[in-house]
Amino acid sequence: MRKILFTLAFAIILALALTSTASANGGPHGGYTATTDACAGCHRAHTAVGPNLLVQASTWDLCMSCHSNTGSGANTNVRDGLYLTGRNAASVTITANNANLLGGGFTNYKTVAVTSKHDVSTGAAITGSLLAWGNGAATARGTTATIATVADPQFNCASCHDPHGSSNYRIIKTTVNSAAVAVALVDEGAANKDYGVEHWGTGQSNLCSACHSSYHVTQASAGSVDQASKVAGQYGNDTTTWAHRVDMAYFYGANVNPETVGVTEGVTTYTLPLAETGTNNTVACQTCHLPHGSSAAMTGFADGGPTGGGIQPGNTIVTDSALLRLDNRGVCEVCHQK
Repeated sequence: MRKILFTLAFAIILALALTSTASANGGPHGGYTATTDACAGCHRAHTAVGPNLLVQASTWDLCMSCHSNTGSGANTNVRDGLYLTGRNAASVTITANNANLLGGGFTNYKTVAVTSKHDVSTGAAITGSLLAWGNGAATARGTTATIATVADPQFNCASCHDPHGSSNYRIIKTTVNSAAVAVALVDEGAANKDYGVEHWGTGQSNLCSACHSSYHVTQASAGSVDQASKVAGQYGNDTTTWAHRVDMAYFYGANVNPETVGVTEGVTTYTLPLAETGTNNTVACQTCHLPHGSSAAMTGFADGGPTGGGIQPGNTIVTDSALLRLDNRGVCEVCHQK
């Protein structure tokens, strides 16, 4: 009897272990059982046509087989930044059909071709030559540094997302560019999951700072202190330039929450999303920037910059919007309302 009870207990523990993989989004991304069919959706043991035994030629191609304008396995069309209901009946959300995805799009966004994006489609080799703005502790803002200490051989969707599931929001990886990343889960229940409306949790900026660390400035008065007070390590690692504070509670004089009011011009109201800390009031990197791609236009004074050269990211140009959500640096006016 003791042997039977031990065997039964072991079987229960094994079953729990096999099904306990944390998965932010479910579906084929995590939550596997001992006899899951999910592996076969992406991998072949002996007849793979791509690296890592993929059924597609590249990670991008594999992701786009579900998450594109022609894909059929997922409602989230990240190529065009749209949520398309009806593709996957098992995906139960409150997102409206044709809603614009919170992360933007890689090819189009709001039906317009993107003017800037994180280009993960080419699978650029990471051999010490891939550059990121403000990467590394000693890198000045407005300059680039190489990403050399990464686990992935290529820059692709899996550089930021874990296709096998994650304890983070939207299957964001727990380690990116050798940096620990923790983003709270806040909307993963079937009843309230929404891909078009802000549902971010704490730690959202950690994903961006893994590669753009010199922009992750969290100290009070970071953008307004005088040069004498701007010492190394106090207002970010770059002592030559100023930066807008992030990961702060939203407040600016008597201004109202930019999520609920924003700025109205004609019939259009422009709003910006904030991250949740219990009261939905934290300014994150993604408050102003779209992580996948933006179709914002940069014209007039926004075309160029102090040097007139349009060198990113300090000087946006008409063909490069620095992933900003709104036209012509409109993200500033939504909050500051001058």
